[in-house]
Formats: sequence, structure tokens, C-alpha cells
Amino acid sequence: MTTLLAHIRIKPGKESKWEAIMADMVAQTFANETSVTRYEYWKGQEENAYYCLLSFADKWAFYRHQMSPHHEGHDFADVLADIRLEYVDPVKGAGGGLARTEDLPLPPDADDDLRTAQMRFPLSIPTWWTNRS
Repeated sequence: MTTLLAHIRIKPGKESKWEAIMADMVAQTFANETSVTRYEYWKGQEENAYYCLLSFADKWAFYRHQMSPHHEGHDFADVLADIRLEYVDPVKGAGGGLARTEDLPLPPDADDDLRTAQMRFPLSIPTWWTNRS
């Protein structure tokens, strides 16, 4: 499984457009993707701050999501001031039923979309996670 927390900052005055894009993204994701477990957007306390919790069957499902027509079809540059994707790992017994985040090797038959996504969104498991269950 692969789980991420996106830390998002929106350009001032773009909140309504951003929230409309996110509503469409969530609807399209659940309508067109079978390997998504969680996909939720939240407003933060700071002005123009948002968060997204995303969880997929594996990193390849996340990469396919990132390269999907419904993801690539939005003008994110118009609304995003900043975004930082953070891979996260559930704490055993306290992670909402999510499985561990794993960094699987690129399959030998990976297509160009997967190779591009691997370069854009590399997953690296922090060493301090390896000794935790």
C-alpha cells in the first residue's frame, strides 16, 4: 500500500475554484480508479491551507492516479501556490486500517507513464520506519 499526506497552499482568491477542482477530482477518482482506498481533502486552520490524505493499493496505483486524464486535465498552476507530498506510514493499531507504505521496485515492463511518475514522485522509506512495526 502507499499512503501520502499532501500539504497544499492555494493562491489567494482561488479557494472556490480549488474546492470545485477537488470535488471533481474525488468524484472522478472513485468513478474511474479501483485501487484507491482513501482520497480526502481538508481545510487547514491557516488561510489558504489544505491537506489531502491519499491511500492506494500500491505506489503504481498512486502513479496511475497522478498520470490519469482526470488529474492531468485540471489547471493546477492557476490555483496552487505550493504543494508538498509526504509519504506516511500508519502506526500499527492506530492507522485507520491502512496497510504499510511500501516502495516496490519498478517493474521491467513499466510503461512511460509509470517511469515518468517514478521520477516525479519517488518513494523512499525512511530508515527509522524499518525498525517499527
